[in-house]
Amino acid sequence: MGIISNSWNPYRRFTILLASSMILFALLLSAAVIWLVNSYVVRETVELTENAVKIHFAKLPQLNNIYNTQYETTSTTNRTGTPGYFYKETDSNAYTTPIDHTEHQANAEYASLLSLVRMHFDLYNILETNFYQLEGNNLFSYDPSKVGIRATHIEQEMIDTVQQQNEVISHQLRGNRLHLWIPIPNLNNDVAGVIEMQRDITPQMKQARLIQLGLLLIIFCGILILFFALRRTFVTSTRTIDRKNHELNQLVKTIERTYDESLTALSSALDSRDNETQGHSNRVTAYALRLGKELELSVDELDDLARGALLHDVGKIGVPDAILNKPGGLTSEEWVIMRSHVSIGFQMLQHIEFLQRSLDVVQFHHERWDGSGYPNGLKGEQIPLIASIFSICDTYDAITSDRPYRIGRNYQDARVEIDCCSGTQFNPKVVQAFLRISEADWVDIKSRYK
Repeated sequence: MGIISNSWNPYRRFTILLASSMILFALLLSAAVIWLVNSYVVRETVELTENAVKIHFAKLPQLNNIYNTQYETTSTTNRTGTPGYFYKETDSNAYTTPIDHTEHQANAEYASLLSLVRMHFDLYNILETNFYQLEGNNLFSYDPSKVGIRATHIEQEMIDTVQQQNEVISHQLRGNRLHLWIPIPNLNNDVAGVIEMQRDITPQMKQARLIQLGLLLIIFCGILILFFALRRTFVTSTRTIDRKNHELNQLVKTIERTYDESLTALSSALDSRDNETQGHSNRVTAYALRLGKELELSVDELDDLARGALLHDVGKIGVPDAILNKPGGLTSEEWVIMRSHVSIGFQMLQHIEFLQRSLDVVQFHHERWDGSGYPNGLKGEQIPLIASIFSICDTYDAITSDRPYRIGRNYQDARVEIDCCSGTQFNPKVVQAFLRISEADWVDIKSRYK
């Protein structure tokens, strides 16, 4: 199946990851845009409202006079019928009224003022207005029933805060309503009072929605273009990398094949030097690979095992022919020289990088499970697994191969002897794996490497 059609290929994984990232980025960016546009619209609306209120406030002397008229104190217990914007509470029963205003005149002026204020403020969709003195008296309101009523505790706190900060305080209510507390300066530019108002900002929010929609459309198109551009770049780059990797892998395989062929040639040359072991290296390599597969070794471990098997006796190059091909038994001194082939082989190969893991076979294939082997007297699990595998295969080939002084024995004899040496000479786990392999497999391998 091709790369593109594979449901778990890197192209699809990258596409899913990139799409998820882009969607998340688009959502975050969209949320930020919506918040920024809303904040900008509200901020600009607040500033515009503040400026407009102060401008129109200055244009209406009647409003301005609310904070600048001189009052004289009179005592009264009745507020009925008197316009509240002329009152200032000084104690529980005392109010002040402006000079030269009758109740009738005040009512008429209040109605006129209310109409005038609405005419000015309705341009800005003002829904509710209350003018407070700093002491909390409501001097003017769209709702006449609130006029003359003192501010609540919460409202008084807002009035005090606006006076202290001398700046607008605003927050957005449900239904596109903006709640504002605006300081009103007197002639000395000090805060003389506070206007509380609610403004309908539906038109502004509609415009904001259009702006947001346009920006979101731009974001979507940009994200889409970026997505396809990045994916195309990834696909192109990955295909180039895959092609180069394939070429590199082919080159590595060619080099490895050349190495292995060289090792095979070297092992064949070593076998030809020893009259008793013609074809030995190739056979034990095939035996070792079969046993390694039975033990479920990885591909890399099998490669290490095969190379070690081919070169297990490379150190015999340093053993004199007189000892190597001696027809009779060896003396103790000659055995010392013969056994030195292990250390000689290790020294020859230890600096070759790709054979490092194969050195376990070269160095330890004469170690025994009970610790009586050489050169290091390793015991049990101290012996590398691939060395234990090769040790059994080397013994099996020695038992079943012909020698000038004897005929090789059959599979059953070798099987019995190897089983008897389990736990003393050989790793018991490897012996059990050897016994699981059929006789036909061993015989077939031997027939191919005579």
